[in-house]
Amino acid sequence: MEVLEAIEKRTSTRQFLSREVPADTLDKILYAGTQAPNAFNSEPWEFIIVKDEKLRARLADMRKKAPEQQKAIETASVIVVVCYDKKFGDEAVGSTYACIENMLLAATAEGLAGVTLTFHGKKIMDMFGIPDGFDVASVIPMGYPAESPEKPSRVAVRDKTHIDKF
Repeated sequence: MEVLEAIEKRTSTRQFLSREVPADTLDKILYAGTQAPNAFNSEPWEFIIVKDEKLRARLADMRKKAPEQQKAIETASVIVVVCYDKKFGDEAVGSTYACIENMLLAATAEGLAGVTLTFHGKKIMDMFGIPDGFDVASVIPMGYPAESPEKPSRVAVRDKTHIDKF
């Protein structure tokens, strides 16, 4: 799949088939993330693959007030918690989100889908043993899509482009 095709196809999917993602496919997706541009070649990201059913259930329970997000966590074949090293400052956040987008595009190219969910606070840090000095950028439920959500329309590029000043 060409990169522009993957960009145009990628949508946030919140319901997945109960089909296992092969380990080599997950490896490709994580590898794609690590190829993202990153400030000062800092590679601030770390990945936690959530396999334990009790952890998955606790994570889903944290989203009971957001049923679509809870469903995404409950049905995902793979859950990736993406963390970043805060010692690299604000640049770490931008670099980590470039990594996440590469992962989502690679997942699309492999026939998978996912969604980025934002979690913060001590509860998730403790749950996954994330050390001081790191933070969670996103929790990504991922798998083979059980839905085909419409991609939201986008504002025309010319309406978002400015020359020399805003």
